[in-house]
Amino acid sequence: MARTTPLRWRDIADDLRRRIESGDLAPADGASGRQPLPPEKDLEQHYRASRNTIRDALAWLRQQGYVVSEQGRGTFVVRQPDIVHVTLRAAELGLTPGAVSSEWYNRDAAIPANRNASVSQVKVEVQEGSKVVVRYLQMKSGSEFISRHQEIFLDDRPWVLQTSFYPLEFATSGASRLLLPRDIPEGAVAYLGETLGYREVGFHDEIKARVPDENEKRFFSLGDSAASIVFETVRTAYSADGDPFRVTVTVWPADRTRLHYNDGKVPMDVLRAPGQAAADDSPPTPSPDGDAESG
Repeated sequence: MARTTPLRWRDIADDLRRRIESGDLAPADGASGRQPLPPEKDLEQHYRASRNTIRDALAWLRQQGYVVSEQGRGTFVVRQPDIVHVTLRAAELGLTPGAVSSEWYNRDAAIPANRNASVSQVKVEVQEGSKVVVRYLQMKSGSEFISRHQEIFLDDRPWVLQTSFYPLEFATSGASRLLLPRDIPEGAVAYLGETLGYREVGFHDEIKARVPDENEKRFFSLGDSAASIVFETVRTAYSADGDPFRVTVTVWPADRTRLHYNDGKVPMDVLRAPGQAAADDSPPTPSPDGDAESG
């Protein structure tokens, strides 16, 4: 016989979703941006429902991306971030991420006119490079590098962490401004071309998804669930003679970022506004039946 009334767990899930969307259970705007749901026992009493029914409702909310559950900590409301579309290969537009100061963020990410990208002051350090930096810059283990780190915000909300690495010898060979904790207005790549003769003719990207470290969790307001991951792109710039001269490591929160590449003849509207013509980006809505106990 066909079911004529909604499942009890779905009624509860819909009510919780409504309360989240109305702001009653919206994520906080504080440092963590994480709002816990009431404990399961409190939900059982509030809805006069069984434990299994409450768990089915929470399972559905997790599938829809409204909440995340963390062992021993509880269930938290997930802020629904605006998706930012970032083009990692946009040579057709003359846009090379990391090549022209921070301007590419305003163009390459197809940010609408009513949104604003801002960049923190540059933090400069001299340090030993990681294995990845040493490998891509073809240096010896233990070599020292100049690192230039910035935090990037979109509409004053944390968006991207980016660090560029250069051989320390660049500073003693004529590119001393790399050591100054301030922007290079013409862009670091252009500056290296003027001072050291390096002209970028190509780049290589390595992309991976990984668990965020503690600083990234804090900056992006991420938790410890399986959904709280970041994309890390490692871009190596090459000169005409094939020498690598710059490595840029960029960290993006995966829940609010879509990375795009272009190759060949792509329509200009797609190049300028990647992802804008895509269909609904929301996840599918399977029933938790079979995945959780029914009440």
